[in-house]
Amino acid sequence: MLYFLGNCQMDFLSRAVAGLGLPVAHGELASPMTHASHPDGVPPALARLAEKHGLADAFNGRRPEDQFGLPGQEGEPPALLILNLFHETAPLFLHERDGFIFHMNPAAWRTDPELAAWMETHCRAIAPNPATYLARFGQLLGYLRDRLPNTPILLATRLNHYPAFGPAPHSYLDNWATLSREAPAHYAVWERELGVRTLDVNRVFGGIWKESGEGIASHCPFLKIELEERDGAVIGLRASRDVEHIGPLWAGLAEKIATFMDTGEISYAAQETVPASWNRPWQPLILDDEALIDRFASERNYPWAEAVGSFFMDLGRDRTPLLAASGEFMPVCHNTLHMVRAYGRIFKNPLLATFCDTHRPTAEAFTDNGPLYHADYLARLDEIRAHALS
Repeated sequence: MLYFLGNCQMDFLSRAVAGLGLPVAHGELASPMTHASHPDGVPPALARLAEKHGLADAFNGRRPEDQFGLPGQEGEPPALLILNLFHETAPLFLHERDGFIFHMNPAAWRTDPELAAWMETHCRAIAPNPATYLARFGQLLGYLRDRLPNTPILLATRLNHYPAFGPAPHSYLDNWATLSREAPAHYAVWERELGVRTLDVNRVFGGIWKESGEGIASHCPFLKIELEERDGAVIGLRASRDVEHIGPLWAGLAEKIATFMDTGEISYAAQETVPASWNRPWQPLILDDEALIDRFASERNYPWAEAVGSFFMDLGRDRTPLLAASGEFMPVCHNTLHMVRAYGRIFKNPLLATFCDTHRPTAEAFTDNGPLYHADYLARLDEIRAHALS
């Protein structure tokens, strides 16, 4: 069994490896801090609380068993452990008497006064220091090596921030732009002292980039939009690009892992290097109406996000009518909906309510990510609609 430990990226990667016929399992930690705060398993106080209040869906997929357990604690150890430098889930809470740290979605106690009182009495929110993340992660690797002395450990690195990944690269790991400069020294220590092997995501993505001939907007279409508003009007905008959800990357990494299982080596092809173009300034891509319609008609996440992201490259005219005519084709995606919401605040057009109405049946039918995700998505859709008609 190959065990993948980390956030949704490791879930995507595990599925790609499973597609090659290898047996896989996946688990998530909330933070390197959660396990370290109680390495012997789920704290009894949290276990009792979860059972009493029925909190199975309150942890955003990071169950208490995942937050405080590690592969190999029970049963046969994995043949290979793969993990990445996953970001720390917010918010994190410290149980002040027992000292354990955990993640829970605050929505879980909004309608449960007894649970809210327990959280207020026993816990406080904490914020990990971003500057010391790599030290915390190294501690986690030490725990893993102690638990799994004979299991190969493979670390998938994070993509570095390059100028071409504009308008500005965004990482879910706080302070990654700075940490990425320190990371190679840590990799060397982890390899020397813990036997951890690294899988260079920069090189693998570089090979995919060269082979595809496509730009950053196709590979990484999701934009994080921050608006500055005054008196109901948008007076400023900052956009950054999510460079962590790269659709074709998982298949490329999966092939490396399959080869590693066969040979025990990580090797790269000649074209798998960082392209020189990544160090050049970013060039915005503006899609014409025909290209936008083609992407909307695909009914797929990445083309949809690329189309909506393109709206922000040309704010000289309002593309809401195209969006309104295509709502039924949009797949459920929080990242794309975030961009739609921001665009609706820039161009307050009542036609955006039509988009919300035609997209809603798809959103109502989507329950794969659990009830809290489902409720939150529908609430955001309602908020977008209300603003368009206000």
